Amino acid sequence: MKRFIRTIWRWFVSWNIGLFSALISLFAFRLPFFISFLIGVSVGVIYSVYMKKKEKKDRLHDFKDERLKDAKKKVRKIGQSLWRIRSISMFSKLSRLYSICQKIVEIVEKQPDRLAVAQPFFNTTLDSIVTIIDKYIYLTKQPVKSEEIRQAMREAEGALDLALMKAENELLDMLEEDLFDLKTEVKLVKHTIASDDPFSLPTKHTITVTEEKKHEQKR
Repeated sequence: MKRFIRTIWRWFVSWNIGLFSALISLFAFRLPFFISFLIGVSVGVIYSVYMKKKEKKDRLHDFKDERLKDAKKKVRKIGQSLWRIRSISMFSKLSRLYSICQKIVEIVEKQPDRLAVAQPFFNTTLDSIVTIIDKYIYLTKQPVKSEEIRQAMREAEGALDLALMKAENELLDMLEEDLFDLKTEVKLVKHTIASDDPFSLPTKHTITVTEEKKHEQKR
């Protein structure tokens, strides 16, 4: 429905702009009716195409913002769960997981183009991490634990180990482009310094005491 309304609005605006352009061409510049008509149609079509591209760009921007907000919300849940964990080893594990996920979100926030790279991690791994943590904390707070519950908790801890490895690899993949840029800049600087002509540097001429005396004697 919203798409239909946007289309009608785009046609309405484009039609009015095209009509206004045709009237200006006809009465202000006194161009022939047919030429004014063609100018109006051309301007209307061009503006319609412009509006369509702008709508597509805005929708893509809104989509990225929504995905990023959802990812930040999930990472925030991981951070909040730290204070509900009783195990020191699990606290350390989740603390590192939270730090890495937060760093991934920060990179995407500063460079939105990298959302496409991080999107699979946000949609699958991050969502699974939050679910596992919630279930794990729920089981730890039960007053009675059977062997089956303990086994499920051990499996959850193992799954979080795998999730931590996945998060580390994801962060490394995102830093790979920055690492490549840094190496390129370093090579460029080294090449520039190595290619400088040492003889092009200005030389300082010093006058010794003997030369000064000889110069005074000549005077």
